[in-house]
Amino acid sequence: MCRPFLAVPIAILAVLLAPLAAQTQAERAEALKEFRRFFRKFKSVEEQVEAVRTLREAESPDACEELFELLGHETQEIVVVAREVMGGYRDPASFANLVAALPKMKDQGRRAQLVDVLGEAQIKDAMPVVLEIATTDKKAPAELRFAAVGAFAACGYKEGVESLMTALLADPEPLVRMGTAEAIGRLRLAALGTPLVPLLDDPAWQVQVAAGKTLAIVREPSAVAPMIQLMRKGGRLEEETADALFRITGLDFGRDADAWQTTWDRLSAIPGWRIPTDEELQKAAASRQKYDALYGKLKDGTTTFGGIPTTSRRMLFIIDVSGSMADLVVEREKFDTGYRDFEKLTIVKRELLNTIDALGENVFFNICAFATDTRTWKSSLVRANVVNRASAKAWVERLEPIGGPEAQALAGAGLGGTANLGAGKTNTYAALTLPFGVDPDGRVDASEAEAGAMRNEIDTVFFLSDGRPSTGKHTDTAQILAEVSRLNERFHIVIHALAIGEFEKNFMKVLAESNGGVFVDLGR
Repeated sequence: MCRPFLAVPIAILAVLLAPLAAQTQAERAEALKEFRRFFRKFKSVEEQVEAVRTLREAESPDACEELFELLGHETQEIVVVAREVMGGYRDPASFANLVAALPKMKDQGRRAQLVDVLGEAQIKDAMPVVLEIATTDKKAPAELRFAAVGAFAACGYKEGVESLMTALLADPEPLVRMGTAEAIGRLRLAALGTPLVPLLDDPAWQVQVAAGKTLAIVREPSAVAPMIQLMRKGGRLEEETADALFRITGLDFGRDADAWQTTWDRLSAIPGWRIPTDEELQKAAASRQKYDALYGKLKDGTTTFGGIPTTSRRMLFIIDVSGSMADLVVEREKFDTGYRDFEKLTIVKRELLNTIDALGENVFFNICAFATDTRTWKSSLVRANVVNRASAKAWVERLEPIGGPEAQALAGAGLGGTANLGAGKTNTYAALTLPFGVDPDGRVDASEAEAGAMRNEIDTVFFLSDGRPSTGKHTDTAQILAEVSRLNERFHIVIHALAIGEFEKNFMKVLAESNGGVFVDLGR
């Protein structure tokens, strides 16, 4: 009988496995060598992207440095995939040379990129160096400070960061204040709850959002009174503040600021009263009706589209008008009667017209229709007064599917140019990057996102589509999700996703859930 494998002496195992380990290192070196040999010979971006992806299995210091050089590539797709591969490495030794060079690195943009990647790769050993730079380098730009706090949070690194975080809460750049507030929440630094409270009154709404979410995580009692006042200002923060107040107090008055104030005044006057423990809060959360708590009862100040309510006052409606929106819905029992037909776009237009009718004058909105290209009703958000509502409704009424049955019939008759079928595809990527003010056919990099993030007017998007992406810079749904998430780290736009007909259900669901929104399946 053969002896069990575990009975083989450790020393013998080491000898047997040594060639395998050496072979693996040799294979990695060979993979990098082949990459260097062929990468620049590839003519298409697609081939170059695939070539960079081959380095996933070639982790080593040399491969890491090669990828770092690609972070400065002129083609954004190469930069994105190089960062993705590098962020997937996990061996601190692979980054050792780059970490050693980090303090004296001259290019501040590349320096910030490296700090970002160190966080993604969870290289905790590098965090003391990052902390030293963020604390002592007075020339470090906002992008590097933002990357530093994000890296601490990603690595779960808490040693010695509290004094830096406290200072950065008063940073002149809103991007840094926002990132610091988020990092405090991810690290659960309850001791920083009190200095975080003033950010509830920050000039940048994105900073207010981040502060509110973190105060709910660390459960800071001194935030309750300012949050009640913030709720009175209305808008999207009203619903998020209601949720934060529940998570701190265990009480549930939805968006009723008066009820919150009355109850809080009474409880604060009771000697020895305290907020509930985490365990007590969990019990309260188990029985809570989340939907009512987040949005309150539908009343003045609430907008509803496709069954999704919001208290936002700065919203963009993005509507698919590609050729497939001319198709008829199948599950007609799910839709009210009274439509002139059961064409998908007919149903969507009716829903949108009803929503526009109900908008209050304190709401600012815009509409985007998209197929192969995007077109907006106005160049920016406008007030929902009686004139603008009428104008918007007239614009929506004129929307027609691009490249629908009539166009297909023309194409079938040999009139392809007249049919313009090419204009009726689904450019999901262009539509979803439009709220961020990014040119979908240009570079989409961190500096552009930083420059526009704090000035962005839109805080809520309703995205409605019936099909899978079929044209544009990116058609792969995973890539689109990654790009939107990367941009939205700096914008904090809530994206609600509504689907009608045959669609990429998982894509739409993840799109909403990963961007703070709600997903609704209107029916096939």
